[in-house]
Amino acid sequence: MAKTKKCAGCGTRYDKHPGHPPFRNWCDFDCAILIANKKKQKAYKAETTKLKKDFYANDLRKQHELTQKAFNRMRVLEELKWFRDKGLEPVCVSCAKPNMDWCCGHFKTRGSQPNLRYDANNTFLQCNRYCNMGLSGNIEGNKTTRGYKVGLLERFGEEEGQRIIDYCESHTEVKKWQCDELIERRQFFNKRIRELESEHN
Repeated sequence: MAKTKKCAGCGTRYDKHPGHPPFRNWCDFDCAILIANKKKQKAYKAETTKLKKDFYANDLRKQHELTQKAFNRMRVLEELKWFRDKGLEPVCVSCAKPNMDWCCGHFKTRGSQPNLRYDANNTFLQCNRYCNMGLSGNIEGNKTTRGYKVGLLERFGEEEGQRIIDYCESHTEVKKWQCDELIERRQFFNKRIRELESEHN
């Protein structure tokens, strides 16, 4: 008696007869061609991905780009968790407003102190368009906003807030980043992202 098997090409079930080769997983030759093409595309994509990875392995600029993206994502998730664990609504460190346009706001910019670009003590939840991009971090504040510095003091208290500010202002050592180091850090950041996302879901 013929058994039915699901075609890997079109997804329909077909009768599998004893005379069929054991490796056959398609119902007709059109589906066989479709499956073969899919395998070729998958192999091509895997090879292309590997070539790209190898090509950029020693490209410091590209490694910073990839690592910064992962770090920023991780810090936004960590910050949202901080507020959530305390039962508080997330607010921007600089303008104190609730917002959905969140980003990882650097207290000391990546250009001025690149050694702190992946430092959690230098990065807190910030609204992207207004404070981060529009006011270059809004460090000192303006007529309608408190600014980053005051935001740290109000959020963490005078002692802890000032400790964070002093830490960022005193850590001015030159840091020479290496590609291997960035790749290793990115692996950690991505692992942390997965943990934070699974906790929230």
